[in-house]
Amino acid sequence: MVSVTVFAGMAGSGKTSIVAGYSKWLKTSLFARVATVNLNPGVETLPYTPVFDIRKYFTLRDLMKKYGVGPNAAFLKSAEMISYLADKIMSEEPFSNLDKWDYVLIDTPGQLEAFIFQPEAREFLAGLSSKTNLVVGYLIDSSMISSIPDAVTSWFMYVLIQVKTGLLTVPIISKADLARNPSLLKDLIENPSALVSKEYSVEGLQAEIIPELIQIAMKTKGALRVVMVSIHDGESFRSLHNVLQEAFCACGDLT
Repeated sequence: MVSVTVFAGMAGSGKTSIVAGYSKWLKTSLFARVATVNLNPGVETLPYTPVFDIRKYFTLRDLMKKYGVGPNAAFLKSAEMISYLADKIMSEEPFSNLDKWDYVLIDTPGQLEAFIFQPEAREFLAGLSSKTNLVVGYLIDSSMISSIPDAVTSWFMYVLIQVKTGLLTVPIISKADLARNPSLLKDLIENPSALVSKEYSVEGLQAEIIPELIQIAMKTKGALRVVMVSIHDGESFRSLHNVLQEAFCACGDLT
């Protein structure tokens, strides 16, 4: 059965670059049949050629002009449009003939609150997951994490995606070559309890909230191991591939 990975993450976290790099690695290293999908109506150019591109039906500029709204409202509308067009989208490649492919990689907008958190987008993904193996790869931008507050708030977004979508989600550290604090990221995913004993300077509300978020990280980490991906390191795509494929195992063992 085809494996479908939906890449999600904050704006600028590297989703599009990873879809491009990972799809190339799958084709050249595994000689796999790979379909890329773009669900971001706001992107201007892409470093890969998608088998399906939502811009065939509408772009962010189209929606802004048609409804007289700004980019954020247009992204909200785009989730609604994807739901409305679901049957048409599913009638096109690669969705119409999933058995033709080994892997389908889906690129999404960085505005999580305007896309993956919207009921319409979640319904579309749920419908797709009912037809095949689907996992959400949540990208944590390592270049943006230098402190424990940075780390635990990023992890909280990972938890929210799981809660909101109900889909199997795997955390992925992106931009590994730009990581500010690799050991902190490793602790966050593999051993969040270690963060409790680390010294960090926070005051006021942070001092009250951060320990609670660390407790949530401890409860939700599962049997995960850190995977750090850089588009400049081809071998890191092998590690990414292994974690994603293990996620599809019935045993759920990601150790």
